[in-house]
Amino acid sequence: MPTFSDGQDALPPTMSDFIPQGVPSIGDMRAHLQLLLDNKEKQLQQVGTLGQRILSQQVQLDERVRQLHELEAELGENQDLDSDIRERYRELTEMVKAWDVDNTQLTQSFDPKVCPFHALSSILQKTKSASP
Repeated sequence: MPTFSDGQDALPPTMSDFIPQGVPSIGDMRAHLQLLLDNKEKQLQQVGTLGQRILSQQVQLDERVRQLHELEAELGENQDLDSDIRERYRELTEMVKAWDVDNTQLTQSFDPKVCPFHALSSILQKTKSASP
């Protein structure tokens, strides 16, 4: 067995001799990776919820717009019902604004460092506030 110059036996190196102090253990790295996977799962669920919500909103919007177009075609030039159509368009506009608020609130729960939807939400808010 090799010895040091002072005559003491030198022990063969182990893996722990090659890992610098402060480097996490394999268990720590596994726990960190599991945390990352759990966060990704949560993000996927949030994005899925947002996607389902927006798809539902699109279907509702398409249906309401179709109904308005049909009503306009039936009414023709009847001025008496013009105010009714205007009111329905106003209600539809308010509904879409409410959806935008709800969708923005949902996206604010996303982590902006990992999920870009929060940044998209901020851009949409700025665009809305700049529009007439």
